[in-house]
Amino acid sequence: MTQNKKSPEQAIDTQVGLNTTDVSQQIDRIIAEFKQFVPEFIPDKLISRSDYFGTGKIGAFHYVGIYQEKQAVLKIQAARPQVSEAQMIEQFSAQNKSQLIRAPQVFAVFPWNKNNSFEAIIMEQITGPKVIPSGQLLSEKQIQDFFKVYQEYRSDCLNKPWLSLPQQKEDLIQRHLTNSKKIKPDSPYRESSDQELANQANSVLRQAWQGVKPEFQHSHFSAEDLIWQGKKVILLSNLFWKWRYPYYDAVFGYHWFIYTLASIPNITPKQIEAQRQLWLDAIYQLIQTPEQRKLLTAALLERAVAGLLVDSVAYIDEDNPVAEYLVQATRKEVVRLIEELKG
Repeated sequence: MTQNKKSPEQAIDTQVGLNTTDVSQQIDRIIAEFKQFVPEFIPDKLISRSDYFGTGKIGAFHYVGIYQEKQAVLKIQAARPQVSEAQMIEQFSAQNKSQLIRAPQVFAVFPWNKNNSFEAIIMEQITGPKVIPSGQLLSEKQIQDFFKVYQEYRSDCLNKPWLSLPQQKEDLIQRHLTNSKKIKPDSPYRESSDQELANQANSVLRQAWQGVKPEFQHSHFSAEDLIWQGKKVILLSNLFWKWRYPYYDAVFGYHWFIYTLASIPNITPKQIEAQRQLWLDAIYQLIQTPEQRKLLTAALLERAVAGLLVDSVAYIDEDNPVAEYLVQATRKEVVRLIEELKG
């Protein structure tokens, strides 16, 4: 792959957004303003909010409605991107060779400007089911079907990067440590040893990734971002094309899916671990060599540290009966993966 060296390195940095953007109390005002200068869009209802790590701070939101007599979705992007999502969709579509996977169709774009302090994109409404449902127990076949879509994406959707290769390596573990001090730092499920465990993980990850080049990939490849529209799979969250270490995209869906199991009433640890094993069995089928296994294990470890320090405590209600178990299980995975990488 080659890349455009004059382009930005990423479209958006959620760390910056967390520190600078929150329109949680301004949604009604923004929609009213938008209706004034784009009367062709008739809003119906709010369907999603992009919440920064469960903090309640909102950087973007989606409204479903009608645009020029068509069902449509309006995305308001309040956290200013370096590259418009509309441009990201255009760039992805231009190099995409898949006959199965595509980006959503864009109907209209209203660029970010100082007066409005948001970007607005009107896109087609995606009405089909997810490629795999989240928040419910899956069969082995459902998970295998997810990875069939993943393989199609890997073979036909990654032909020409349009963002520059970063000049400096991103310290993801340090980012997670920083966020852990801002996001529920007093969670009862945190342990004083977690920071040291993260530092151990960082040490083995640096060794595992030594001399390894990042790959251009979709860094939000999950159940929430792959939706059927007729016979096509629509790939969403196109702001999150980035350069990441190998297999980040392979483990991202598994990482988030496990935490959605907390929404199942009366789910047991045994059921959670059975789901984990189905996912891991499918993930490890992607690799063939010891070097590939090392890189895949490294990707799993980075996500497990993110889960331990941020995601498990940020997105699971502390009163949930399996909340403590999921944090403990994540911690156990961090330890296991560190030991495997140490060899």
